[in-house]
Amino acid sequence: MLHHQPEALGEIAELLSGLDLFVVSTTSATEAVRRIRQNPPHVIIAGHRPPGLDGVGFLEATIAHAPEALRIVLVNTPDEAVELDYRPAHAGTIMRFVARPSERSRLVALVAEGIKLLGLVEEQRALTRRTAIEYERLQRRGTLLDVVVKERTKELEESYEKLKAANRQALFGLAEAIEAKDPYTKGHCGRVAAYCLVLAREAGYPDDGLETLEFGAFLHDIGKIGIRDSVLLKPGPLDDNEWIHMREHPVKGYEIAKSIEMLKPIMSAVRNHHERWDGSGYPDKLKGHDIPLAARLVAIADAYDAMATERPYKAALPLEECEKILRKCAGNMYDPDLIEIFIQRKVGALYREDYEGLDPGYETAG
Repeated sequence: MLHHQPEALGEIAELLSGLDLFVVSTTSATEAVRRIRQNPPHVIIAGHRPPGLDGVGFLEATIAHAPEALRIVLVNTPDEAVELDYRPAHAGTIMRFVARPSERSRLVALVAEGIKLLGLVEEQRALTRRTAIEYERLQRRGTLLDVVVKERTKELEESYEKLKAANRQALFGLAEAIEAKDPYTKGHCGRVAAYCLVLAREAGYPDDGLETLEFGAFLHDIGKIGIRDSVLLKPGPLDDNEWIHMREHPVKGYEIAKSIEMLKPIMSAVRNHHERWDGSGYPDKLKGHDIPLAARLVAIADAYDAMATERPYKAALPLEECEKILRKCAGNMYDPDLIEIFIQRKVGALYREDYEGLDPGYETAG
């Protein structure tokens, strides 16, 4: 951990010590690089206060010595983060954490989720290695009794299921960490996933694809981690240039998803949930059934939740008003068949406990 202020180093180190981590801190970039070269860490955190401390430049320099480490750059305010948004694209992935000194405790949650995800990636690699070794061993021992083969296979299947459950937990933890960047949309990702799953079942979506669809709906806005805080957290309407920047989040999310193996199946939901039925959407101007079904489902769930929940700049709309708007937009913005199913089956009543028309048999994926 590198920071130009000794008192900040002490505070952050004390916060992170609660995670049972071995924390090494320094105010010298040269000393930090030397230590990283000798013993590559899992997480590297750097302050950013140019010209004395270029946190992003330092983190880029550490990639050669610790390529798989989680990298976090600290800035105190959204205004300080704006300068970073105009720098040329950097190598590797660097997460930007904006918090005043009094809010640094939120860094613990982000580091905890990052450590968990890194551990799961290593578990996945270890499982792959064990599977390859077992497979080679079975090939060499062609006379191995069937019962032994079945036992080993069962062990591997159980290990895979455990890893799969842990991956799911880590992905949802990542979504919650990203969602925390904008407190006004708290719970949005989970509700979108729930609406999406109910609509998908009613539309005859394949059962074996529902879990992947849930991940895609839950992480559809993952690209907002790359949107400038001055735009994402702006309390009023966005101007034209800000809207152009905001509309980059599906592509930014796609770039993140394609770099992580277990996120690749959800790339269409992340990249194309802002496409429109008439081809006027973004980023690929897809039209009609050329838009992947997962993206069409997420688009409707996303739009409905935005209308049905209260935001700082608007009140929540009643269910009937939301349905009226969706029906009006069917055929130009959204898949008309899916809109009709959404309205007829009262999917939007899922989070409205006082609405008597909801089918009590609905369940969300757990």
